[in-house]
Amino acid sequence: MELQEQLQKLGYESLNPLQKQAISEGLLEEERVVVSAPTASGKTLLALLSILAPRMKKKAVYVVPLRALASEKHTEFKQSLEPLGFSVGVSTGDLDSSSEQLAAYDVVVVTSEKMDSLLRHGAPWIKDVGLAVVDEVHVLNDASRGATLEIVITKLLGLGCKLLCLSATIPNAYDIAKWLDAKLILSTYRPTPLKLGVCDGKSVHFDAAKVAAEDEHDLVRLALSEKQGAQALVFVYTRRNAETLADELRKTTKAFLSEEEKEECALLAEKALKALGQPTSQCHALADCLKDGVAFHHAGICNRQRELIERGFKKDRCVKAIVCTTTLAMGIDYPASWVIVRDLKRFNGAFSEFIPALEVAQMTGRAGRPRYDDKGVGVLCCAPKDREAVIERYIFGKPEDIFSKLSSEPVLRSHCLGLISSSDCNDFPSLFGFFERTFYAHQYGDISSLCGNVERVVELLKELDFVRQRGDSLVATPVGKRVAELYIDPLSASEFIDFIGKKETGVFDALLAINSATEAKPLVSLKRGEEQTLWEEAYALFEEFPAHDHEILEKYKSAKLLNAWINESGEEDVLTEFQIPPGVLHSRMRNMEWLAYAMQEIAFMLNASFAYKNAKILRTRIKHGIKEELLPLCKMRGIGRVRARRLWNSGIKTPEAFEARSKDELKAILAGKTKA
Repeated sequence: MELQEQLQKLGYESLNPLQKQAISEGLLEEERVVVSAPTASGKTLLALLSILAPRMKKKAVYVVPLRALASEKHTEFKQSLEPLGFSVGVSTGDLDSSSEQLAAYDVVVVTSEKMDSLLRHGAPWIKDVGLAVVDEVHVLNDASRGATLEIVITKLLGLGCKLLCLSATIPNAYDIAKWLDAKLILSTYRPTPLKLGVCDGKSVHFDAAKVAAEDEHDLVRLALSEKQGAQALVFVYTRRNAETLADELRKTTKAFLSEEEKEECALLAEKALKALGQPTSQCHALADCLKDGVAFHHAGICNRQRELIERGFKKDRCVKAIVCTTTLAMGIDYPASWVIVRDLKRFNGAFSEFIPALEVAQMTGRAGRPRYDDKGVGVLCCAPKDREAVIERYIFGKPEDIFSKLSSEPVLRSHCLGLISSSDCNDFPSLFGFFERTFYAHQYGDISSLCGNVERVVELLKELDFVRQRGDSLVATPVGKRVAELYIDPLSASEFIDFIGKKETGVFDALLAINSATEAKPLVSLKRGEEQTLWEEAYALFEEFPAHDHEILEKYKSAKLLNAWINESGEEDVLTEFQIPPGVLHSRMRNMEWLAYAMQEIAFMLNASFAYKNAKILRTRIKHGIKEELLPLCKMRGIGRVRARRLWNSGIKTPEAFEARSKDELKAILAGKTKA
């Protein structure tokens, strides 16, 4: 298939300057390629063309840092590639699986954690991968995700497949290319010019002009006034700030809605309100905002609400402004006419500091919608005293270099065990050899410090009996191999083993053990003044309470949250008592379910049948958010916590009792139209 024919079938008329440059510089011929270009410059098409390349007869994997981005790319690739005969799959969860069903797909979209898990499990179809695309490769610099991505890329180098890495504009992109022995393609191309300005509370200072504007309200009004159909993104630091500002902007955005758009917004609001079985105060707040053409967007909203906001902003364009936290900046495609960064400082635990220029560049990179705007406008808000520093740092300055985050021992614990258990490395020389191929080794040259950390980590794994040394060989024990497959921190597994070995433990003990795992972080934060109450509760509940643990109260409160969930507290009750919104709650419960599953599997490996049974029951209770009595009902398809409780309260306590009732009676009960 000729290039022009491929473009037409993908829905493109022609290549933009970045894409022409990439083709001419060897995108389709080189074995390894790194592309560094601004946000929204058209890098995704480069991946699609690589998938369609005549020499690419094998499977392709597309690696992303976030679940939300995986979902977006999966949808995008299905629309682009399935008409051309390519099947597209996605996998982001179930880290304890080789996901054999993925063998049936030509293109697989995965998170970096899932890719690492697939490699650990030795998924048979991995040998069929001919192209690996790593999107957002600058995430190597991220403290929480960077190390796993670095391990994944290092492993991909050993597969012998073509490797394409896509990155935002970073000064040391050449470092990544040199590490990978890859062709580097650099571009400054943007589909629309970007005009940057700084608002100091009185005016917006652009390069050659000054516009009166005191705050974000004025800025949104300016953005929406610039042309009909204009839209704005506003970035703030916290979820609470996002909700408060969105509510304050309702009057501003409502003034720009046509009658037709008001009807569309009302429909969106109604659907957002019904996104959960029982609407919370946050659902009502979001619905009120959507009615007036504005939305808040953060980790606390549920997936259905996120989809509705996206549709209202990108497709229907009736949502005129979104106020969001910085999580939206990483890779999610929400282009807007104007991007306003209200909060340029972040509290680091001791004091406020400016956020990285790379993050700001990703935010302002969303400004300018290629089909609708002739330019994008990015405005950075600051105090008058900070104006010159902001101009110097973010407008004339360059984004920061990215650095490897691989050296810390907590990161190395899981990855060293994974390498040993999968037989990729079976002695110290092979372990050191693997780390010599990492970005860390390329960047720092001397890896003696890293090797010292690796040695200490292996000694710890030996102490925990997850690894044994036989002569010069390192071998994972059966339990150690299972821990590696479960994709949890060996210290978390050790915590579970200690718990399983105790006698006379109850459900709350298990909840506390789960919340003592590394993966349970971030823990539920304490409210001011509640420490004394929690201490009194904890000492009344436990004969031995580990007061030496400086995080014990946070762990205890996190266990209380989990206990409330499995005892059927509703989303609104959780929001009120713990300040945990539905989106965060459900994400946390998925994580808790995973940890309960890990505890269950470790109990199985230890032949601890009683602990295995209890962990299995607990896992199911966490999954559905139910008391134990509802377990039989929740085995039925389409029956969740709300419907199961309605059935139970109506005297239907088993699937057999369910089958014995008439359809009309069941319909009324499930709809909540009968009295218990």
